[in-house]
Amino acid sequence: MTTFLLVNAHKWHPPSPPAALDYVAWELEKAGIASDIIDLSFEEDGLKFQRLIQEKEYDGVCLTVRNLEKTAFSKTLHFPLPSIRELVHTVKDCWGCPVIVGGNGFSILPERALAYLGADYGICGGGEESLSLLVKYLLNGEGALKQIPSLVYHNGCDAEHSVSLHIERNPAPSYERGLPAVKRGYISYQRYFNPGYDHYAGFGNVETKRGCPHQCIYCVEPCTKGSVVRVKPPEAVTQEVDFFLKNGINYLFLTDSEFNSDCDAACHLLDYWIERGYHKKVKWLAYATPFNFSEELAHLLPDAGNLCITVDFSHVSEKMLINLGKSYTAADIEETISLCQKHGVNFRGSLMLGGPGETQETVKESIEFFKGVNCEVFLVLGIRVFPNTPLGEQVQHSSPLIDNPNLYGKVVNNDDLFEPVYYISHELGEDPFDYVSEITGNSNQFYTITKPFRVTSTLNGHFRGVMPGYETAGHLETQYFCDQDSPR
Repeated sequence: MTTFLLVNAHKWHPPSPPAALDYVAWELEKAGIASDIIDLSFEEDGLKFQRLIQEKEYDGVCLTVRNLEKTAFSKTLHFPLPSIRELVHTVKDCWGCPVIVGGNGFSILPERALAYLGADYGICGGGEESLSLLVKYLLNGEGALKQIPSLVYHNGCDAEHSVSLHIERNPAPSYERGLPAVKRGYISYQRYFNPGYDHYAGFGNVETKRGCPHQCIYCVEPCTKGSVVRVKPPEAVTQEVDFFLKNGINYLFLTDSEFNSDCDAACHLLDYWIERGYHKKVKWLAYATPFNFSEELAHLLPDAGNLCITVDFSHVSEKMLINLGKSYTAADIEETISLCQKHGVNFRGSLMLGGPGETQETVKESIEFFKGVNCEVFLVLGIRVFPNTPLGEQVQHSSPLIDNPNLYGKVVNNDDLFEPVYYISHELGEDPFDYVSEITGNSNQFYTITKPFRVTSTLNGHFRGVMPGYETAGHLETQYFCDQDSPR
Protein backbone atom coordinates (compact mmCIF):
# COMPACT_ATOMS: atom_id res chain seq x y z
CA MET A 1 0.00 0.00 0.00
CA THR A 2 1.30 3.45 -0.89
CA THR A 3 1.96 5.57 2.19
CA PHE A 4 3.20 9.14 2.56
CA LEU A 5 4.70 10.66 5.69
CA LEU A 6 3.46 14.16 6.55
CA VAL A 7 5.68 16.26 8.80
CA ASN A 8 5.07 19.45 10.76
CA ALA A 9 8.67 20.51 11.25
CA HIS A 10 8.14 23.61 13.41
CA LYS A 11 8.90 23.48 17.13
CA TRP A 12 7.93 26.98 18.18
CA HIS A 13 6.11 27.75 21.40
CA PRO A 14 3.22 27.98 21.81
CA PRO A 15 2.50 25.21 19.29
CA SER A 16 -0.19 25.93 16.74
CA PRO A 17 -2.17 23.22 14.91
CA PRO A 18 -0.71 22.51 11.43
CA ALA A 19 -4.06 22.61 9.64
CA ALA A 20 -2.26 22.37 6.29
CA LEU A 21 -1.56 18.70 7.05
CA ASP A 22 -5.31 18.06 7.20
CA TYR A 23 -5.57 19.46 3.70
CA VAL A 24 -2.64 17.35 2.47
CA ALA A 25 -3.89 14.15 4.10
CA TRP A 26 -7.35 14.69 2.61
CA GLU A 27 -5.94 15.14 -0.89
CA LEU A 28 -3.85 11.99 -0.51
CA GLU A 29 -6.82 10.00 0.77
CA LYS A 30 -8.90 11.07 -2.23
CA ALA A 31 -6.07 9.73 -4.41
CA GLY A 32 -6.19 6.40 -2.55
CA ILE A 33 -3.01 7.00 -0.56
CA ALA A 34 -2.62 6.47 3.18
CA SER A 35 -0.61 8.88 5.31
CA ASP A 36 1.12 9.00 8.66
CA ILE A 37 1.68 12.28 10.46
CA ILE A 38 4.57 13.35 12.66
CA ASP A 39 4.10 16.61 14.53
CA LEU A 40 7.50 17.73 15.79
CA SER A 41 5.88 20.44 17.94
CA PHE A 42 5.60 17.76 20.60
CA GLU A 43 8.78 15.80 19.85
CA GLU A 44 11.45 17.55 21.87
CA ASP A 45 14.14 14.93 21.31
CA GLY A 46 13.05 13.68 17.88
CA LEU A 47 13.01 10.05 19.06
CA LYS A 48 9.72 9.25 17.36
CA PHE A 49 11.06 10.49 14.05
CA GLN A 50 14.24 8.46 14.51
CA ARG A 51 12.21 5.33 15.26
CA LEU A 52 10.19 5.80 12.10
CA ILE A 53 13.34 6.08 10.04
CA GLN A 54 14.55 2.76 11.43
CA GLU A 55 11.25 0.88 11.33
CA LYS A 56 9.31 2.03 8.29
CA GLU A 57 9.81 3.14 4.71
CA TYR A 58 7.59 5.60 2.86
CA ASP A 59 6.82 6.25 -0.78
CA GLY A 60 7.05 9.99 -0.27
CA VAL A 61 7.34 12.67 2.39
CA CYS A 62 5.55 16.03 2.57
CA LEU A 63 6.82 18.76 4.88
CA THR A 64 4.95 21.96 5.65
CA VAL A 65 6.99 25.16 6.01
CA ARG A 66 4.52 27.36 7.77
CA ASN A 67 6.73 30.41 8.40
CA LEU A 68 10.18 31.64 7.54
CA GLU A 69 10.30 32.96 11.13
CA LYS A 70 8.13 34.43 13.86
CA THR A 71 8.12 37.87 12.19
CA ALA A 72 8.71 39.46 15.58
CA PHE A 73 11.64 41.88 15.85
CA SER A 74 13.65 40.57 18.77
CA LYS A 75 17.25 40.64 19.95
CA THR A 76 17.77 37.04 18.85
CA LEU A 77 16.44 36.17 15.40
CA HIS A 78 14.83 32.84 14.56
CA PHE A 79 14.97 31.01 11.26
CA PRO A 80 13.62 27.43 11.04
CA LEU A 81 14.93 26.35 7.65
CA PRO A 82 18.34 25.00 8.78
CA SER A 83 16.65 22.37 10.97
CA ILE A 84 14.07 21.60 8.26
CA ARG A 85 16.92 21.12 5.80
CA GLU A 86 18.44 18.54 8.16
CA LEU A 87 15.13 16.65 8.13
CA VAL A 88 15.07 16.67 4.34
CA HIS A 89 18.62 15.33 4.16
CA THR A 90 17.86 12.64 6.75
CA VAL A 91 14.82 11.45 4.80
CA LYS A 92 16.66 11.35 1.50
CA ASP A 93 19.65 9.54 3.01
CA CYS A 94 17.50 6.89 4.70
CA TRP A 95 14.62 6.32 2.29
CA GLY A 96 15.59 7.97 -0.98
CA CYS A 97 11.92 8.76 -1.62
CA PRO A 98 10.62 12.04 -3.11
CA VAL A 99 10.41 14.92 -0.65
CA ILE A 100 7.73 17.56 -1.27
CA VAL A 101 7.65 20.87 0.60
CA GLY A 102 4.97 23.53 0.73
CA GLY A 103 3.21 25.96 3.00
CA ASN A 104 2.96 29.70 3.43
CA GLY A 105 6.59 30.11 4.47
CA PHE A 106 7.87 28.10 1.53
CA SER A 107 5.70 30.11 -0.88
CA ILE A 108 7.34 33.42 0.03
CA LEU A 109 10.49 32.57 -1.98
CA PRO A 110 9.81 29.08 -3.37
CA GLU A 111 12.71 28.62 -5.80
CA ARG A 112 15.24 29.76 -3.21
CA ALA A 113 13.65 27.65 -0.48
CA LEU A 114 13.59 24.51 -2.65
CA ALA A 115 17.27 24.91 -3.50
CA TYR A 116 18.20 25.62 0.13
CA LEU A 117 16.24 22.70 1.57
CA GLY A 118 17.38 20.21 -1.06
CA ALA A 119 13.85 18.87 -1.51
CA ASP A 120 12.69 17.36 -4.80
CA TYR A 121 9.47 19.26 -5.34
CA GLY A 122 7.62 22.20 -3.88
CA ILE A 123 4.08 23.50 -4.19
CA CYS A 124 3.61 27.25 -4.05
CA GLY A 125 0.43 28.58 -2.47
CA GLY A 126 -2.63 26.39 -1.98
CA GLY A 127 -1.78 22.92 -3.18
CA GLU A 128 -5.10 21.10 -3.27
CA GLU A 129 -5.11 20.54 -7.02
CA SER A 130 -1.36 20.42 -7.55
CA LEU A 131 -0.60 17.75 -4.95
CA SER A 132 -2.99 15.23 -6.47
CA LEU A 133 -1.50 15.78 -9.93
CA LEU A 134 2.04 15.47 -8.59
CA VAL A 135 1.28 12.22 -6.75
CA LYS A 136 -0.24 10.73 -9.91
CA TYR A 137 2.88 11.74 -11.83
CA LEU A 138 5.26 10.28 -9.23
CA LEU A 139 3.43 7.01 -8.67
CA ASN A 140 1.87 6.27 -12.05
CA GLY A 141 3.76 8.42 -14.53
CA GLU A 142 0.56 10.28 -15.38
CA GLY A 143 0.77 13.75 -16.90
CA ALA A 144 3.83 16.00 -17.04
CA LEU A 145 5.57 18.24 -14.52
CA LYS A 146 5.04 21.31 -16.68
CA GLN A 147 1.28 20.75 -16.52
CA ILE A 148 1.05 20.87 -12.71
CA PRO A 149 0.01 24.35 -11.51
CA SER A 150 2.25 26.14 -8.98
CA LEU A 151 4.76 23.27 -8.95
CA VAL A 152 8.39 24.13 -8.17
CA TYR A 153 10.90 21.57 -9.39
CA HIS A 154 14.41 20.90 -10.65
CA ASN A 155 14.84 21.04 -14.40
CA GLY A 156 18.09 19.33 -15.34
CA CYS A 157 20.85 18.14 -13.03
CA ASP A 158 24.62 18.17 -12.92
CA ALA A 159 25.11 14.47 -12.16
CA GLU A 160 28.80 14.88 -11.29
CA HIS A 161 28.08 17.40 -8.54
CA SER A 162 24.48 16.31 -7.76
CA VAL A 163 23.15 19.85 -8.07
CA SER A 164 20.20 21.26 -9.96
CA LEU A 165 21.01 23.26 -13.07
CA HIS A 166 17.77 25.21 -12.92
CA ILE A 167 14.62 25.42 -10.81
CA GLU A 168 11.31 26.00 -12.55
CA ARG A 169 8.02 27.30 -11.17
CA ASN A 170 4.83 26.65 -13.10
CA PRO A 171 2.12 29.33 -13.31
CA ALA A 172 -0.65 29.33 -10.73
CA PRO A 173 -4.06 28.01 -11.79
CA SER A 174 -7.00 30.27 -12.54
CA TYR A 175 -8.95 29.74 -9.35
CA GLU A 176 -12.68 29.40 -9.03
CA ARG A 177 -14.51 31.74 -6.70
CA GLY A 178 -15.24 29.05 -4.12
CA LEU A 179 -12.94 27.06 -1.84
CA PRO A 180 -13.52 23.31 -1.60
CA ALA A 181 -14.69 21.57 1.54
CA VAL A 182 -11.99 19.89 3.63
CA LYS A 183 -12.19 16.76 5.74
CA ARG A 184 -10.66 17.42 9.16
CA GLY A 185 -9.25 15.20 11.87
CA TYR A 186 -6.02 13.76 10.51
CA ILE A 187 -3.99 15.62 13.11
CA SER A 188 -4.62 15.41 16.85
CA TYR A 189 -6.21 18.75 17.75
CA GLN A 190 -6.81 17.69 21.33
CA ARG A 191 -3.08 18.05 21.93
CA TYR A 192 -3.36 21.74 21.10
CA PHE A 193 -6.72 22.63 22.56
CA ASN A 194 -6.43 24.93 25.55
CA PRO A 195 -9.68 26.88 25.84
CA GLY A 196 -9.76 30.40 27.18
CA TYR A 197 -9.49 33.99 26.10
CA ASP A 198 -5.70 34.20 26.33
CA HIS A 199 -4.98 30.87 24.63
CA TYR A 200 -6.11 31.51 21.08
CA ALA A 201 -3.04 29.73 19.69
CA GLY A 202 -4.53 26.51 21.06
CA PHE A 203 -7.91 26.89 19.42
CA GLY A 204 -9.23 24.73 16.64
CA ASN A 205 -8.56 26.50 13.34
CA VAL A 206 -10.93 26.93 10.40
CA GLU A 207 -10.43 28.78 7.12
CA THR A 208 -13.55 30.53 5.77
CA LYS A 209 -11.87 32.41 2.92
CA ARG A 210 -8.44 32.68 1.34
CA GLY A 211 -6.60 35.54 -0.32
CA CYS A 212 -6.05 39.21 0.37
CA PRO A 213 -6.93 42.03 -2.06
CA HIS A 214 -4.97 44.73 -0.22
CA GLN A 215 -1.49 46.03 -1.00
CA CYS A 216 0.15 46.66 2.37
CA ILE A 217 3.84 47.23 1.64
CA TYR A 218 5.13 44.53 3.99
CA CYS A 219 2.61 41.70 3.61
CA VAL A 220 3.21 38.44 1.72
CA GLU A 221 -0.41 37.24 1.81
CA PRO A 222 -1.36 38.50 -1.70
CA CYS A 223 1.72 36.68 -3.03
CA THR A 224 1.35 33.41 -1.12
CA LYS A 225 -2.45 33.13 -0.94
CA GLY A 226 -3.52 35.19 -3.93
CA SER A 227 -4.96 38.67 -4.32
CA VAL A 228 -8.41 37.36 -5.25
CA VAL A 229 -10.53 36.39 -2.25
CA ARG A 230 -11.89 32.85 -2.51
CA VAL A 231 -14.79 31.99 -0.23
CA LYS A 232 -15.70 28.65 1.33
CA PRO A 233 -19.49 28.10 1.42
CA PRO A 234 -21.09 28.34 4.88
CA GLU A 235 -22.14 24.68 4.67
CA ALA A 236 -18.52 23.58 4.12
CA VAL A 237 -17.20 25.80 6.92
CA THR A 238 -19.84 24.50 9.31
CA GLN A 239 -19.00 20.93 8.41
CA GLU A 240 -15.49 21.58 9.73
CA VAL A 241 -16.91 23.28 12.82
CA ASP A 242 -18.98 20.15 13.47
CA PHE A 243 -15.83 18.06 13.50
CA PHE A 244 -14.37 20.18 16.29
CA LEU A 245 -17.60 20.19 18.28
CA LYS A 246 -17.82 16.40 18.09
CA ASN A 247 -14.33 16.26 19.58
CA GLY A 248 -15.10 18.61 22.45
CA ILE A 249 -13.41 21.67 20.91
CA ASN A 250 -15.70 24.69 20.95
CA TYR A 251 -13.15 27.51 20.75
CA LEU A 252 -12.12 28.31 17.18
CA PHE A 253 -9.73 30.65 15.41
CA LEU A 254 -10.79 31.68 11.90
CA THR A 255 -7.55 31.75 9.94
CA ASP A 256 -8.56 34.15 7.14
CA SER A 257 -6.05 36.88 6.34
CA GLU A 258 -8.88 39.30 7.22
CA PHE A 259 -12.33 38.00 8.12
CA ASN A 260 -13.99 40.94 6.35
CA SER A 261 -11.83 40.84 3.20
CA ASP A 262 -15.19 39.87 1.67
CA CYS A 263 -17.58 41.50 4.11
CA ASP A 264 -20.73 40.19 2.42
CA ALA A 265 -19.45 36.62 2.67
CA ALA A 266 -18.52 37.15 6.33
CA CYS A 267 -22.02 38.42 7.14
CA HIS A 268 -23.60 35.57 5.20
CA LEU A 269 -21.65 33.03 7.28
CA LEU A 270 -22.63 34.70 10.57
CA ASP A 271 -26.28 34.77 9.53
CA TYR A 272 -26.01 31.07 8.72
CA TRP A 273 -24.55 30.30 12.14
CA ILE A 274 -27.11 32.36 14.04
CA GLU A 275 -30.02 30.74 12.17
CA ARG A 276 -28.72 27.28 13.07
CA GLY A 277 -27.76 27.98 16.66
CA TYR A 278 -23.98 27.80 16.28
CA HIS A 279 -23.64 31.09 18.13
CA LYS A 280 -24.54 29.08 21.24
CA LYS A 281 -22.11 26.27 20.47
CA VAL A 282 -18.81 27.95 19.60
CA LYS A 283 -16.67 30.90 20.61
CA TRP A 284 -14.31 32.20 17.97
CA LEU A 285 -11.62 34.75 17.17
CA ALA A 286 -10.57 36.37 13.90
CA TYR A 287 -8.61 39.24 12.37
CA ALA A 288 -10.28 42.11 10.54
CA THR A 289 -9.39 45.33 8.76
CA PRO A 290 -10.97 48.80 9.08
CA PHE A 291 -11.49 48.69 5.31
CA ASN A 292 -15.11 47.79 4.54
CA PHE A 293 -16.00 47.08 8.17
CA SER A 294 -19.75 47.39 7.73
CA GLU A 295 -22.45 48.16 10.27
CA GLU A 296 -24.10 44.86 9.40
CA LEU A 297 -20.91 43.01 10.40
CA ALA A 298 -20.66 44.97 13.67
CA HIS A 299 -24.31 44.19 14.40
CA LEU A 300 -23.85 40.45 13.80
CA LEU A 301 -20.57 39.84 15.64
CA PRO A 302 -21.81 39.92 19.28
CA ASP A 303 -24.74 37.62 18.43
CA ALA A 304 -22.70 35.11 16.41
CA GLY A 305 -20.46 33.69 19.12
CA ASN A 306 -17.54 36.04 18.52
CA LEU A 307 -15.19 36.07 21.49
CA CYS A 308 -13.04 38.91 20.18
CA ILE A 309 -12.14 40.47 16.83
CA THR A 310 -8.61 41.84 16.38
CA VAL A 311 -8.68 44.84 14.05
CA ASP A 312 -5.44 45.64 12.23
CA PHE A 313 -5.48 49.41 12.57
CA SER A 314 -1.69 49.56 11.96
CA HIS A 315 -1.56 53.32 12.53
CA VAL A 316 -3.67 56.45 12.77
CA SER A 317 -1.27 58.92 11.17
CA GLU A 318 -2.50 59.62 7.64
CA LYS A 319 1.10 59.88 6.46
CA MET A 320 2.00 56.50 7.90
CA LEU A 321 -1.16 54.81 6.61
CA ILE A 322 -0.16 55.95 3.12
CA ASN A 323 3.46 54.88 3.66
CA LEU A 324 2.32 51.42 4.80
CA GLY A 325 0.13 51.04 1.70
CA LYS A 326 -3.12 50.80 3.63
CA SER A 327 -6.49 50.78 1.86
CA TYR A 328 -8.16 52.86 4.56
CA THR A 329 -7.86 56.23 6.26
CA ALA A 330 -7.92 57.55 9.81
CA ALA A 331 -11.62 58.31 9.27
CA ASP A 332 -12.24 54.61 8.48
CA ILE A 333 -10.48 53.68 11.73
CA GLU A 334 -12.66 56.05 13.73
CA GLU A 335 -15.78 54.70 12.02
CA THR A 336 -14.80 51.09 12.77
CA ILE A 337 -14.20 51.88 16.43
CA SER A 338 -17.51 53.73 16.60
CA LEU A 339 -19.39 50.77 15.08
CA CYS A 340 -17.75 48.33 17.50
CA GLN A 341 -18.66 50.52 20.47
CA LYS A 342 -22.21 51.10 19.22
CA HIS A 343 -22.94 47.38 18.80
CA GLY A 344 -20.97 46.08 21.78
CA VAL A 345 -18.29 44.27 19.77
CA ASN A 346 -15.41 42.98 21.89
CA PHE A 347 -12.35 44.05 19.93
CA ARG A 348 -8.61 44.43 20.18
CA GLY A 349 -6.40 46.56 17.99
CA SER A 350 -2.94 46.22 16.52
CA LEU A 351 -0.37 48.84 15.52
CA MET A 352 2.55 48.43 13.10
CA LEU A 353 5.27 50.84 14.19
CA GLY A 354 8.69 51.61 12.77
CA GLY A 355 7.90 51.66 9.05
CA PRO A 356 9.21 54.07 6.40
CA GLY A 357 8.88 57.66 7.57
CA GLU A 358 8.07 56.75 11.17
CA THR A 359 9.12 59.36 13.73
CA GLN A 360 8.68 59.73 17.44
CA GLU A 361 5.86 62.16 16.71
CA THR A 362 3.91 59.68 14.56
CA VAL A 363 4.39 56.92 17.16
CA LYS A 364 3.10 59.24 19.85
CA GLU A 365 0.13 60.23 17.68
CA SER A 366 -1.05 56.63 17.38
CA ILE A 367 -0.51 55.63 20.99
CA GLU A 368 -2.13 58.78 22.37
CA PHE A 369 -5.12 58.20 20.10
CA PHE A 370 -5.67 54.68 21.42
CA LYS A 371 -5.35 55.78 25.04
CA GLY A 372 -8.82 57.19 24.46
CA VAL A 373 -10.17 53.89 23.14
CA ASN A 374 -11.35 51.10 25.44
CA CYS A 375 -9.46 48.18 23.91
CA GLU A 376 -6.17 46.36 24.29
CA VAL A 377 -3.61 47.17 21.60
CA PHE A 378 -0.98 44.78 20.29
CA LEU A 379 2.19 46.64 19.27
CA VAL A 380 4.49 45.47 16.51
CA LEU A 381 7.72 47.46 16.55
CA GLY A 382 9.91 46.66 13.55
CA ILE A 383 8.70 45.21 10.23
CA ARG A 384 10.06 42.04 8.63
CA VAL A 385 11.19 42.89 5.09
CA PHE A 386 10.03 40.08 2.85
CA PRO A 387 10.90 39.59 -0.81
CA ASN A 388 8.14 40.03 -3.40
CA THR A 389 6.53 42.84 -1.40
CA PRO A 390 6.57 46.58 -2.13
CA LEU A 391 8.79 47.20 0.91
CA GLY A 392 11.14 44.40 -0.11
CA GLU A 393 11.43 45.73 -3.64
CA GLN A 394 12.00 49.26 -2.33
CA VAL A 395 14.83 48.05 -0.11
CA GLN A 396 16.41 45.87 -2.79
CA HIS A 397 16.35 48.59 -5.44
CA SER A 398 17.94 51.29 -3.29
CA SER A 399 21.34 50.95 -1.65
CA PRO A 400 23.01 47.72 -0.50
CA LEU A 401 21.37 46.37 2.65
CA ILE A 402 24.37 47.19 4.80
CA ASP A 403 24.22 50.86 3.74
CA ASN A 404 20.56 51.26 4.66
CA PRO A 405 20.40 52.69 8.22
CA ASN A 406 16.81 51.45 8.66
CA LEU A 407 17.67 47.75 8.33
CA TYR A 408 18.53 45.27 11.09
CA GLY A 409 19.21 41.57 10.89
CA LYS A 410 21.26 39.89 8.20
CA VAL A 411 22.40 42.82 6.07
CA VAL A 412 25.38 41.06 4.41
CA ASN A 413 25.10 38.28 1.78
CA ASN A 414 21.32 38.39 1.93
CA ASP A 415 20.27 40.46 -1.07
CA ASP A 416 17.26 38.23 -1.74
CA LEU A 417 15.98 38.85 1.83
CA PHE A 418 15.75 35.13 2.43
CA GLU A 419 17.07 35.34 5.99
CA PRO A 420 15.61 37.73 8.61
CA VAL A 421 15.85 41.47 7.92
CA TYR A 422 13.76 44.06 9.75
CA TYR A 423 12.91 47.65 8.96
CA ILE A 424 12.76 50.13 11.81
CA SER A 425 12.98 53.80 10.96
CA HIS A 426 16.32 55.25 12.04
CA GLU A 427 14.44 58.43 13.00
CA LEU A 428 13.27 56.57 16.11
CA GLY A 429 16.84 56.39 17.40
CA GLU A 430 18.52 53.56 19.29
CA ASP A 431 15.90 53.33 22.05
CA PRO A 432 12.53 52.91 20.29
CA PHE A 433 11.28 50.40 22.84
CA ASP A 434 12.12 52.78 25.69
CA TYR A 435 10.39 55.61 23.85
CA VAL A 436 7.25 53.52 23.33
CA SER A 437 7.35 52.53 26.99
CA GLU A 438 7.61 56.18 27.97
CA ILE A 439 4.57 57.07 25.86
CA THR A 440 2.42 54.15 27.02
CA GLY A 441 3.08 55.00 30.66
CA ASN A 442 1.80 52.65 33.33
CA SER A 443 -1.07 51.29 31.26
CA ASN A 444 -1.40 47.58 30.54
CA GLN A 445 -3.46 48.47 27.49
CA PHE A 446 -0.45 48.08 25.18
CA TYR A 447 1.42 44.81 24.84
CA THR A 448 3.88 42.96 22.61
CA ILE A 449 5.28 39.43 22.31
CA THR A 450 8.93 40.49 22.23
CA LYS A 451 11.11 41.52 25.10
CA PRO A 452 12.17 45.16 24.63
CA PHE A 453 15.86 45.76 23.90
CA ARG A 454 18.17 48.57 22.83
CA VAL A 455 18.37 48.76 19.05
CA THR A 456 21.90 49.66 17.99
CA SER A 457 23.67 49.85 14.63
CA THR A 458 26.46 47.52 15.82
CA LEU A 459 27.45 44.83 13.33
CA ASN A 460 27.72 41.27 14.66
CA GLY A 461 29.34 39.57 11.68
CA HIS A 462 26.71 39.71 8.94
CA PHE A 463 24.03 40.93 11.36
CA ARG A 464 23.25 44.48 12.42
CA GLY A 465 21.83 45.23 15.85
CA VAL A 466 20.73 41.68 16.65
CA MET A 467 22.17 38.19 16.97
CA PRO A 468 21.23 35.10 14.97
CA GLY A 469 19.70 32.37 17.09
CA TYR A 470 18.08 30.22 14.46
CA GLU A 471 16.81 27.81 17.09
CA THR A 472 13.33 26.52 16.26
CA ALA A 473 12.37 26.20 19.90
CA GLY A 474 12.63 29.87 20.83
CA HIS A 475 9.97 31.12 23.24
CA LEU A 476 8.50 34.61 22.86
CA GLU A 477 6.42 35.64 25.83
CA THR A 478 3.87 38.42 26.01
CA GLN A 479 5.41 41.58 27.45
CA TYR A 480 3.44 44.55 28.77
CA PHE A 481 5.11 47.92 28.54
CA CYS A 482 6.02 49.59 31.85
CA ASP A 483 4.37 46.95 34.01
CA GLN A 484 5.97 43.74 32.84
CA ASP A 485 4.95 41.64 35.84
CA SER A 486 1.25 42.36 35.80
CA PRO A 487 -0.88 39.22 35.50
CA ARG A 488 -3.14 38.93 32.46
